[in-house]
Amino acid sequence: MGTSSRVREAIKKIVFGETLVPQEFTLGLPDPQTEISVWLDCAGVLTDVTERHSIVCAAPMVVCVGFNSEQLPDKHNLSQVKLRLRREDGAKQILGELVLIQKSVVSKDQSHFVLFEPHSSRNFCLSRMRLGTHYLLHAYRQRKHDNTNGIVMTFLERRATMVMFIRPHPIVLGSVGNKDSGNIFPMNLFGNLGEGYFGFALRADRIAGELVEDAGRIAISTMPLSQGSMAYRLAKNHTKPLIDWNQLPFSVKPSPEFSIPIPEFTVRVRELKIEKITKVGSHRFFLAKMIRDETLSEAPAFCSIHGFYQSWRLKQIQERRKELESSLAIDALSKLGRSQSPTIKDTQQ
Repeated sequence: MGTSSRVREAIKKIVFGETLVPQEFTLGLPDPQTEISVWLDCAGVLTDVTERHSIVCAAPMVVCVGFNSEQLPDKHNLSQVKLRLRREDGAKQILGELVLIQKSVVSKDQSHFVLFEPHSSRNFCLSRMRLGTHYLLHAYRQRKHDNTNGIVMTFLERRATMVMFIRPHPIVLGSVGNKDSGNIFPMNLFGNLGEGYFGFALRADRIAGELVEDAGRIAISTMPLSQGSMAYRLAKNHTKPLIDWNQLPFSVKPSPEFSIPIPEFTVRVRELKIEKITKVGSHRFFLAKMIRDETLSEAPAFCSIHGFYQSWRLKQIQERRKELESSLAIDALSKLGRSQSPTIKDTQQ
């Protein structure tokens, strides 16, 4: 390493410490995860919405929270609420907070799905000084190398997304079709919405969303960490109408309910019937009914978190340097397929 390189590394060490990790950080966790809970503060009333919310769209950044008729707050109390992400062990520390503004409501039967946009964002995973330096670096890199795949997000929307990904999100494979024709592609914008409903989002300008709309059903497969690289290898399938199942680098089997081809290595499979589709900005938002949810393995699920939260996690570990090197190696291994395919960040699906 030359002198200039050593100087640059020394400056990075001073400015960022050990917080300069990938913004999209992958790791293995149980599914469902139990590290982070999500709480809605509506006029001082706290409601656990960990299993009742989903990201709907990247641009504009929209979050959906599900309520039944008895839970739905009045319009005045919904006008401005707070969403807090809390670590569930130890002191139950709040790691992120969004102030949300209600935009619209999607209703189905006795359930109501409220769509919110962020008004402000606070991230407590790093100190203010560290956050400031990271935001400057992010802005510089974004200006130099645009990696949004055609989606334009404001600085607030980007910061809000960073907060939402404090909560671990499994990266899954969505399958449509049958053994004769169909497709399979990665997804990471989805979540339970309560009362048996499930929400997920797909890019409005990609063929994958059209396939799901035409099929009216989908099988969502959670992957084990050991197969994480498959998500990146299959990202290109978002733009394909059909694939040849025999050309996949893994074997498939029929899903239990709909007989949709799913990977043999599937950890958990959820089979969904599409109930309603809403165009929201850059994405299609699919409201679906859970038909079957089956866990097939106890293997750690392939998940994504934001790098700021990974830095916070590592700070709690005494042997930080050893754990940092190990986690970076696992993350890099999972992303081996990225060099052959586009990124599968939230702005893509």
